[in-house]
Amino acid sequence: MRLEGSQETLLITLYAKAMDNRATPSILRDGLADDLIRRVDYDFARFRLRPVDIRGIALRARVIDGWTRAALQSRADTLVLHLACGLDSRVFRVEPGVEVDWIDLDFPEVIRLRQELLPQRAGRYRTLPINVMEPDWIARLDRDRPVLVIAEGLFPYLDEDRARELVRRLVEAFPHGGQLLCDVYSPLALRLLRKAPMIRATRARIGDWEQTDLGRWHPRLQFVDEPRVSELPEIAALPPAQRWPFALYDRWVWLRRLGRVVRYRF
Repeated sequence: MRLEGSQETLLITLYAKAMDNRATPSILRDGLADDLIRRVDYDFARFRLRPVDIRGIALRARVIDGWTRAALQSRADTLVLHLACGLDSRVFRVEPGVEVDWIDLDFPEVIRLRQELLPQRAGRYRTLPINVMEPDWIARLDRDRPVLVIAEGLFPYLDEDRARELVRRLVEAFPHGGQLLCDVYSPLALRLLRKAPMIRATRARIGDWEQTDLGRWHPRLQFVDEPRVSELPEIAALPPAQRWPFALYDRWVWLRRLGRVVRYRF
């Protein structure tokens, strides 16, 4: 397999979810991710992931999985757009009904790899090999319904202007509204991320941001909520040595704002 730059970072999250699956207790219980890394010929140790990295990635995914299930329980006719899906097995973890329209989107080479490695999915699930920054793919969708946009691990690799333009196009394309689930990072966090061993190992480019209040991007975009990580029930089950970094993280506002998992509606 040959992945470069931001595409290679999909292996970071895949490996973290696999390592979480082997831990006791597992937060995400992603056995499919564990199976995939056993089949992929890659030196995952070069990412030098710490336990807090592994647990943090698993917690972020767990929160977004929960929001996704809640959205589909509320409106089963929702169109799910999983942007920059990589090799994430979210559709298998969430297990939406076969009647749910779910589209996993990523670069063509990533989608080819996904089709080779992941099992087939019954129902109205499909993949779309596309660069999400291309201008015309949204117009080809059925937009006469609500939409759920999942953008986990995407925005750090975009400049703020490009991320803003993508969100604007999505919000304006769906008159029946929807939700945006994503992670956002402060300018300081992005500077630290550029120096992180996991990112340096891939040579991925991290974008430039000035602010992370997505509600300013469009008048229809309204903040709903974000979790207090230390208050998540999954944290209480972790060993004490793994709990304290998350308690410290929530203690000060400036730390909490380094990296956030947020939900917006429009």
